[in-house]
Amino acid sequence: MSYILFGHNFKKVYDENMSVAFISDLHLEPIENKKTFAFFDFLESAQEKYTALYILGDFFEYWVGDDDDELVNLEIKRQLKTATKNNLKIFFLHGNRDFLIGQKFEEDTGVQILKDKTLIQKNDHRILIAHGDAFCTDDIEYQNLKKELRSKAWQKKFLQKPLKERIKYAQDLRAESIEKSSNKPENIMDSNPDAISNAIIAHKADILVHGHTHRPEVSQAVNGSTKVVLGSWEDEGWVFEYDQTHFELKSFLI
Repeated sequence: MSYILFGHNFKKVYDENMSVAFISDLHLEPIENKKTFAFFDFLESAQEKYTALYILGDFFEYWVGDDDDELVNLEIKRQLKTATKNNLKIFFLHGNRDFLIGQKFEEDTGVQILKDKTLIQKNDHRILIAHGDAFCTDDIEYQNLKKELRSKAWQKKFLQKPLKERIKYAQDLRAESIEKSSNKPENIMDSNPDAISNAIIAHKADILVHGHTHRPEVSQAVNGSTKVVLGSWEDEGWVFEYDQTHFELKSFLI
């Protein structure tokens, strides 16, 4: 499945015009499964296809600190390091599951962490990138929890706990989140249209790209801009590709 916004249908134009890519919500776990291997395959091909890769949060199902030495996490970091050494620029935004990724992760992988709602210039387009949870303003309970977990005081205290205790907390929080989400109306967990419009206007963006809601789409937004929502990697993976001739949201089987 793909969404084409302008220009010609997608073709292999990488030799003539290298493109950039955006992904999010892979929710990789510290186990080897089909998503892990799908990402490794994607990353290998990305080094030939793209000049830059933007990972817009929830790359991991949970991340409890850069000292997590699970073997699969170490292999993911090794693969990222190989890619950045091969001149693929990789940028990362924190998601609600992996906001504790920090400086050591950057050093280990060569990945550069960007702030949420970062504006990047590509050719004639101003592209605003975000994880997407900041736009879910109707979910007051989630926003209050996010404010607590993102505070420096909470993070300092949490990171001082033993690794096993942190992992147990993350797993319990994930289970609680799943249970609460099942009882919330769908519209509360989706992005708020006014929050989207306000962000686009404030940054004078031509394109907004975000994840988090797991509802992939391409749609027109305020002032003739375009909103792109990335999908989560489940049975399909999702990538938004951009180059100077066209941009496209694509899915592929995992």
